[in-house]
Amino acid sequence: MEQSNRESFLKAKKFLSQFKNIEFYDSEIYLLLIKANSYTNFTELIKNFDENLANPDYFFRNIQRIKDGEPIQYVVGEAPFFDLDINVNRNVLIPRPETEGLVKLLIDEINKNKYNHKIIADVCTGSGCIALYLKKKFPNSEVYASDKYKDVLDVAISNFNKYHMNIITLEGSRLEPFISRSIKLDILISNPPYVEKMEDIEENVKKFEPLNAIYLENGTRFYESYFKHYKEVMNKRFVMAFEINYDQEEKLTFLIKNYFNTNEITYKFYKDDFDRTRYLIIAGGYNESSR
Repeated sequence: MEQSNRESFLKAKKFLSQFKNIEFYDSEIYLLLIKANSYTNFTELIKNFDENLANPDYFFRNIQRIKDGEPIQYVVGEAPFFDLDINVNRNVLIPRPETEGLVKLLIDEINKNKYNHKIIADVCTGSGCIALYLKKKFPNSEVYASDKYKDVLDVAISNFNKYHMNIITLEGSRLEPFISRSIKLDILISNPPYVEKMEDIEENVKKFEPLNAIYLENGTRFYESYFKHYKEVMNKRFVMAFEINYDQEEKLTFLIKNYFNTNEITYKFYKDDFDRTRYLIIAGGYNESSR
C-alpha cells in the first residue's frame, strides 16, 4: 500500500516514540525521507510532502537502524563538516564540531602570521575531512592525508574524488610515511586517538564508532612520537596543530619542554566551545645546530 511522505513521517515518529531508551530527532526522519525520494533538500521534501514515498523499503529499513541507536550519519552514509558532505562508514569517526574548531584555529594561525603552507599533512586522516577542507581553503598547497589502515584511506579517497580534489594519500602509522619518503612539511595537523578513559566515551560511540580511532591507553603516545621526530619531517618554520583531551595539558607541556627548544617555538592550548581544553598549536622554527 502506497503512503505519502507525510504519512510515512508520522508512522516513523510514532514507531520511534515507543522506545524511551533512544533519542531521535524529527530532522533525522526528514533526512531519510529526502534520501528515500532522491530530493536535494528539505524545501523539496516539504513541497512534495503529500506525494507518495518513492522508496519505502529504504526508508523503513533505516528507521529500524535509528531505532537500534545507530548514528544517522552512518545510516545515510554522510556527515556535515563545514560546508562539505563527508562520506562516512563505520571504519571512520563521524566528523565533529570540535574538529572544525581545530581547523579554524590552524587557518587563523597560518593567515595571521603568514606561515608558509606549501606542503600540508593531515596525519590520522580518517574520513579525510580535515585534509579536504584545507585543500579547499588553500588550493595551491600540496596536501597529504595519511592513515595506518587501508579501509580508512578508502573512505578518505572517496571524499577526495567526490570533490575532485588532488590530495596525496599515504598508508602508514604516524610520521613513518613522511620520514621514509623524506617529505618535509610546513603544516602538520592531527586528530589522533587520545581518550584514555573508557568511561569518557559515550555508550553509543563505543557501540558503533571505531574505538581504535578514539581510545588509547597512553593517550599522549601519538603526540610524543610527533614531538620526538618533528625535525625529521618539519621545515624550519612550521605549524603543528592537534586535537587533544581535556586533561592532557600538563603532560603535553612536559613533553613539549622535553623535545623542543622552547626559545625557538611558541605553543598554546585552546578551549573548545564547551570551555574544555581541546587544542594545541605549536608554531615556530629551529636552527640546524639546536638539539
